[in-house]
Amino acid sequence: MVIIAIAASALLACSVYAQSGPPEEDASPAPIIGYVDADRDGVNDRFRDQDGDGVNDLNGQPYPHHFPFLDADEDGINDRFRDQDGDGVNDLDGRFHDADGDGFIDNVVDFNGDRLNDITGAKYGPYGLLGYRFGRVFEERRHQVKQFRDADGDGMHDPLKRLHQRLHAQKRRMDFFLDEDGDGIDDARLLRRLLRHPDERVQDLTKKRLKRRRVPPHLKKGEPKHPKKKGGK
Repeated sequence: MVIIAIAASALLACSVYAQSGPPEEDASPAPIIGYVDADRDGVNDRFRDQDGDGVNDLNGQPYPHHFPFLDADEDGINDRFRDQDGDGVNDLDGRFHDADGDGFIDNVVDFNGDRLNDITGAKYGPYGLLGYRFGRVFEERRHQVKQFRDADGDGMHDPLKRLHQRLHAQKRRMDFFLDEDGDGIDDARLLRRLLRHPDERVQDLTKKRLKRRRVPPHLKKGEPKHPKKKGGK
């Protein structure tokens, strides 16, 4: 009888634990899955979730997350969160955002809220989720790189890395609107040109842009304007 009573108590405790979950003080941080891209195609070899269902597409195992699954058009793909390149950052929105106010950022996989990406281990903050740092999806702009290039194998697209290094040297940060040369035009247009011309560099393209905008000689200060030709009869 004593053995039966002990077994019944153990089953009851397990049932209560399953319903309420482990105590907060015993909660352990989520393990870092890691970002590995051996073939350098811009896609994580250990993790990805293209449909945003909370399951790792590579092994079929669910992973801890806080984002909801909403599918208004019933196509089987999450309308709120997707991760094609497997960097743990939402392909649909790369902002530091908490819409439901639960204290957890909606657009990055960080189950325990320690400001570390559970996939890559990268530290993020209010100034950015580092979506451009890993993989072929530039989440801050919702832009997918078609010709991903990673010569040094660090997981970052090389042209974006060069631009980021230049901004860092100038103590400027990545933002939704970049204007490196101060011409009032979003530098995303420059990046698109760079992707089409892999052998050219940002500096070379900038020089060509400035050359095209050079003031014509007859409009320079101190030079007379050429008279307009009158049309004949």
